Amino acid sequence: MSSRSFLSGAMAIFLREMQIFRLRIVRPTYALSSLITPLMYLLVFGLGLGRQVRIDGSDYLSFLIPGLIGMTAMSNAFSWVAGAINFSRFYYRTWALVILAPVSPFAICAGNIAAGLARALIATSLIALTGLAAGWRPMLTPVFPLALLVEMVCFAALGVLVGVKTKTSEEHMAYANFLITPMGFFCGTFFPLDNLPIWLAYPLRALPLTQATIALRSPGFTAEACLALGALALITGVVLFLAVRAVADYAE
Repeated sequence: MSSRSFLSGAMAIFLREMQIFRLRIVRPTYALSSLITPLMYLLVFGLGLGRQVRIDGSDYLSFLIPGLIGMTAMSNAFSWVAGAINFSRFYYRTWALVILAPVSPFAICAGNIAAGLARALIATSLIALTGLAAGWRPMLTPVFPLALLVEMVCFAALGVLVGVKTKTSEEHMAYANFLITPMGFFCGTFFPLDNLPIWLAYPLRALPLTQATIALRSPGFTAEACLALGALALITGVVLFLAVRAVADYAE
């Protein structure tokens, strides 16, 4: 099978999701719902403590914003994809039509993941612009966009996997509450993992958001950044494989 036929239909799925997103984003409440939490953290911790607390020789604002960007990318990529599939399966009953269409499981995953990336990129851009307005001055290196891209693919693929595997809409919310939200708090977003006990810090380092946050804060392709990117890419590959497999094996 050629790469063209392997991805055939992915663009149609992506454009469909973007059309839905375009209709929703014009509503102010919808646009702010995914941003209010990270913006609140930025205002409370970044502006409230940003100039008074120092971590690793720099102000807290410089430490916090890359973590908030990583957290925002995670939550938006996951929630958009998992939520879209959830609604398609349980409310609109259109997911079965996608499965029955002459489109490969990889193309279905690719279209939905691309839509998750677009949503996450818009959200993270707004957080970054707010941080710049607050005084954040990042070091521009290729590590940052690369880590952000791989992270978004990872959590968008996780969204596909959860969206396909869940049996009810309530189960989908359980994944968000007990997996995504804790990662946002305990994967180095607000404080270094070195501050935690070793027995807790080491398991947390195995999580994808932790590796993404390490790479996002890196000043360049250091050994630590390369190791984090490699681990993140490995996790992403595994999650993507499981997502494609779940779509291929899907049955109502």
